[in-house]
Amino acid sequence: MKRIFLLSFLASIVAFQAWAQRTVSGSVKDATGATVPGVNVVVVGSGSGVITDLDGNYRIEVSGDDAVLRFSFIGYATQELNVGSRSVIDVTLEEDTQIIDEVVIVGYNTVKRGDLTSSVSTISGDDIKAQPIGSIDNLLQGKSTGMLVTSQNGRPGGQAYIRIRGIGSVNASNEPLFIIDGVQMTQSDYNALDPNDVENISILKDAASTSIYGARASNGVILITTKRGQAGRPRISYSFQYGQKSLVPLPFEVMNKAQKLEYEVALGLRSQDSADELMDDPSAPETDWVDILTRQGIVQSHDASISGGNDVSKYYVSIGNYSEQGISVGSQFDRLNGRLNFEFQSTDWLKFGNTLNISRTNEQELRDRNNVQNPFRAMYTYNPFEPEFELDDEGNQITDENGDPIYNLTRQGFSISEAILNNPETSQRTHIIGTLFAEASPIEGLTLKSTIGSNYQIYRREYYIYPGSVLDGYVGDPLAPGIKTDNGFDRFINTWTNIGTYNRTFGGQHNVSILAGTEFLGFDIQRYSISGKGFPSSDFSTQDNASEITGGNTSRDQYNIWSQFGRVSYNLGEKYFADFSLRRDGSSRFGDNAKYGLFWAASAGWNLHEESFMSGISAINQLKPRFAIGTSGNVPGDNLGFYVARGLYGFGAYNNQSAAVPTQLANPDLQWEENFNYSIGLDFAFLNSRISGAFDYYNRTTTNLLFSRPLSQTVGFTSRLENVGSFRNQGIELELRGDVIRRNDLSLQLFGSISTNANEVLSLDNGGEDIISSFTVLREGLPINNYFQVRYAGTNPANGEKLYLDSAGQVTNVYSSDFAVALEGKSPLPTYFGNFGFNLDYKGLTLATNFYYQGGNYIFNIMEQVLLSDGANARQNQMVDAFNYWQEPGDTGVLPAPDITSNNDASDRFIQRGDFIRLRNLQLGYSLPRTWIEPIKMQQAQVYVQGTNLWTFNPYYNGDPEVGRGSEESNLTALGETNLFTFPNARGITFGVNVSF
Repeated sequence: MKRIFLLSFLASIVAFQAWAQRTVSGSVKDATGATVPGVNVVVVGSGSGVITDLDGNYRIEVSGDDAVLRFSFIGYATQELNVGSRSVIDVTLEEDTQIIDEVVIVGYNTVKRGDLTSSVSTISGDDIKAQPIGSIDNLLQGKSTGMLVTSQNGRPGGQAYIRIRGIGSVNASNEPLFIIDGVQMTQSDYNALDPNDVENISILKDAASTSIYGARASNGVILITTKRGQAGRPRISYSFQYGQKSLVPLPFEVMNKAQKLEYEVALGLRSQDSADELMDDPSAPETDWVDILTRQGIVQSHDASISGGNDVSKYYVSIGNYSEQGISVGSQFDRLNGRLNFEFQSTDWLKFGNTLNISRTNEQELRDRNNVQNPFRAMYTYNPFEPEFELDDEGNQITDENGDPIYNLTRQGFSISEAILNNPETSQRTHIIGTLFAEASPIEGLTLKSTIGSNYQIYRREYYIYPGSVLDGYVGDPLAPGIKTDNGFDRFINTWTNIGTYNRTFGGQHNVSILAGTEFLGFDIQRYSISGKGFPSSDFSTQDNASEITGGNTSRDQYNIWSQFGRVSYNLGEKYFADFSLRRDGSSRFGDNAKYGLFWAASAGWNLHEESFMSGISAINQLKPRFAIGTSGNVPGDNLGFYVARGLYGFGAYNNQSAAVPTQLANPDLQWEENFNYSIGLDFAFLNSRISGAFDYYNRTTTNLLFSRPLSQTVGFTSRLENVGSFRNQGIELELRGDVIRRNDLSLQLFGSISTNANEVLSLDNGGEDIISSFTVLREGLPINNYFQVRYAGTNPANGEKLYLDSAGQVTNVYSSDFAVALEGKSPLPTYFGNFGFNLDYKGLTLATNFYYQGGNYIFNIMEQVLLSDGANARQNQMVDAFNYWQEPGDTGVLPAPDITSNNDASDRFIQRGDFIRLRNLQLGYSLPRTWIEPIKMQQAQVYVQGTNLWTFNPYYNGDPEVGRGSEESNLTALGETNLFTFPNARGITFGVNVSF
């Protein structure tokens, strides 16, 4: 009886559930009547949800008449509808046409763009993910006004120089503060991030937006937010890229075999008979070293993700692989990465979550130094009659006892091909970047959030000079062949941030937002290095196989920053806005008397277009003037050390006993460089927002510059790092966007921007003395790093001699470095840059272009100095232009008469303007019609082909004008100062596919 009763009870529950649970269906369209696929449809409070199919249709199970459906999609206003007794609910979504309602990520919180009183540029993750570039910083070029992005070089996975509103320092860091999901990154972390995981990027440029980050923010702040899951049915996405890269064509040619032999005969390096004999010699065939040492690079990537969730939990999971075979033989970069972002709403007032990125990068590197080990120099300087391998009199390869071809050592006594094979250098990095957070909303308007973040990197490098290799014969021990170096580090950056925000509206129009927080940042790096010699063969590469350990050391550096900060924001009826922020930082890197600093900012904005007297001007949709003023700081770069304010001792040996020796004089007053800046801006939109943009003027003054001040040797030291000097950056920024055509099946958008920058050294506090480096000078009244060189006066038409100007401006045929003067107005720093292009969309067919340009800068062209050496380097290959030299009296517009005994001295002859325009990106894509992909339940399918660096207009510079660093290992790393045979830039063609289900 009990069993019958129980079965009847269960049957009644099932019947009740079947009656209560019913299906609601319908379609979702936009205001034009077009269906909208991918709309999130959620039963509020239940956690269940679906998304509309390719035709905008949905079906969802609801319980009872009290159910509420929420319809949401990016770009449309969210709607919530009561189900009642209806079984069919059709919805029309209204576009969110208010640009000012866009949410922007700023310091520690988000605000509506219409509430901004500061200069912030935003970049969508979709704008950067398709390009075949391994490091995210290079993808930012041309994406924001005021932000100069220049590739350091073309190394696969290599980084870029980023300068926001000019140069922030001379000796300290010039890189912006880079933060991903609340965790600080360093430059070596940039290529660990998969661009496909990026949701959006905010570029903070002025005092109002950067001051909240205090002592680290004078160079601007870049905030990266990664993707999160959305409520609704799981969304699966996959993207694939495959492409080829090649060397960017240069505007010069090096000599072929016949030309080089002719040149050597003309300079007396060989006789005509010798040249004729070598021309017909099978053992000296025509050799194209550029072709030998470069190749067609291959780029391919795979990225897959799944995301979804409900009202309680949301998730985003991805995995990706990026692989690039560099255009230089022997170069390679690979990245494997995975991400897990999760959020859990445990109660209606408490939420937990995390972000986690794990990646592994492997790189096969080439030596980038100014000597015979540099393959980028060898490809231009090796003679065209020198073969890669030794050949006999009949042109056949000569082999060794193992049957392997023997590399030809060339006139330089070295074979770069052999070195790439037998002197490998590899590096490996493991990155773990993540956060854990808890967020509580105990009362209305109040949010408390605590976040613990960590950035952990393991770096391992191996450089092996194989036993028996050519280089081992030069620098190794013949009794212990083979040299190996292993070095690396473990690095932690830990952050603990606690923030409280309170938002309240008083009287219906007084809106107040208060933010207060604390933050602790700890940096800890432990390094090691070990070297050995004497290895049995190249197959034995660990140090336990070395016959002798020749060196080894370990070191550890740490610093901490403790901060308190706050911000108060007020607006009256969303028409008048004011913000004030304050931050106090304490850093262990500075002196005891100046350990803490206070940084502040104030800003204001006015939605002028909402005033009553503007109501009759329908053509104006937005007109918002704004003003910002404040301070921020700059910490020393790692190149200056971690304990720059401390008195330091070094330990060594004295009389065979341990001894401590003073190595650094203390400076208890040393503090961070301080940046004071103000800006005036205007945001505008006209003609139903068809024309929109922003204008800014900024003025940025940096004081307390970190310099090594000379000291009297009587104190036991020659110099001490102190705060001396100041300089100023100022400029304007203008960006414009125009929707020329805005129809359902056709749209055309034009865009363009220009940014200018002028900097000037205001004071050096060193008695007015110049600070001179190899190529440039720091002098009051001149731009930073103004070129300082001897002036070249051309070729004497009477005798072909080189002519120069002495320090008094008189022409002379004598060269002296004492004749060097400051070349006013000639600096490596661009004075203007920007981009322009268009986006065209017609029935799923898209065409997008992005041109980048910059100019006003000058580059010391060392490549030309070496390859147009007036005979000084005649034993190496030269440019074809070297034939244009003086030969008889009266010749003008020619190079000096070549002389193999002369010196090719540095002068402004090789300083050239760096202005250029480059087609940075061109993409043609097509989204397949829904009727094609609907049968396989696909939401989106796009195919595209794109090109990078396809065309360059460069009227002044004899080389690739996009110059970052001169050489990685020769300390010539200043932005755009020299071109010293570094890893060349590449252009490429890439095919890609994006699909989602």
